[in-house]
Amino acid sequence: MTDKKKSVYETLAKVDVKPLLEKKGKLNYLSWAKAWGLVKSLYPSATYQIKEFPEYIFTKEGWLATGRKLDYRQTVAGTEVEVTVTIEDQDYTSKLYVMDYKNKVLSNPTYFEINKTQMRCLVKALAFAGLGLDVYAGEDLPEQPQQKQTAPKPAQKPVRRQAAPRKPKKMTKDQLYGYQADYNGEKKFLVTIYTECDKQKKMGLDAKTSVPIEWWHEKLKENSADGEAVRQFTEMAIAANQKKQAKAKIEQSNSIPDYAKDPEVDQPIEQLLDV
Repeated sequence: MTDKKKSVYETLAKVDVKPLLEKKGKLNYLSWAKAWGLVKSLYPSATYQIKEFPEYIFTKEGWLATGRKLDYRQTVAGTEVEVTVTIEDQDYTSKLYVMDYKNKVLSNPTYFEINKTQMRCLVKALAFAGLGLDVYAGEDLPEQPQQKQTAPKPAQKPVRRQAAPRKPKKMTKDQLYGYQADYNGEKKFLVTIYTECDKQKKMGLDAKTSVPIEWWHEKLKENSADGEAVRQFTEMAIAANQKKQAKAKIEQSNSIPDYAKDPEVDQPIEQLLDV
């Protein structure tokens, strides 16, 4: 009588991953490279797949499909990823939202942060298969509510006269690229909103049909910190575009024989580059 073949879970659950754990802050975690390498050594035919989702952009007419696919999905709750591991013809699927180091969902993650979450999702899918499941023990426990402390009322301060509004400070390029504005209730990088506006303009949309383009136009007229940032970003983008066009004209001019060059055209180009 032959012994019954062990299931995937029975095999992986008996693997001691404690020597492979790494420390990050107060938490232990299993790196995706070590986890996947271990599984492949036991099951060489094992595979994993990062799910792709159809891309949609939000317009005034509703969600519009672009026809492209992304390996993540934007939802109302945040950016979601999904990974499925296949071992011995069995599928193990896990989903995760992209979060920061405090386990708070990021409203506008970079692709680097999305990719890190995909690899974390792979490790969690392997945990469903049995590998290092005890590492996740306790993560679903509810947070302990903090006791409210009644702070003494602060002493009433004398009312000061409101100072005259200061002239808006000119921001640097790095400050503008790192600026996060209030985009319909959520914090979002200006450069991300500008890129979305540019993408939708190329699709033939305008302020009447596009949410980001309408938002940008409204902020240009708004007397606020976000409005000032949008105005400065717009000026920076226009200047960059003018320099790009001028450079293209110079490169085109360099390809023209000297006898065909027009000195009346060269001078305005040089002036434009000085902007």
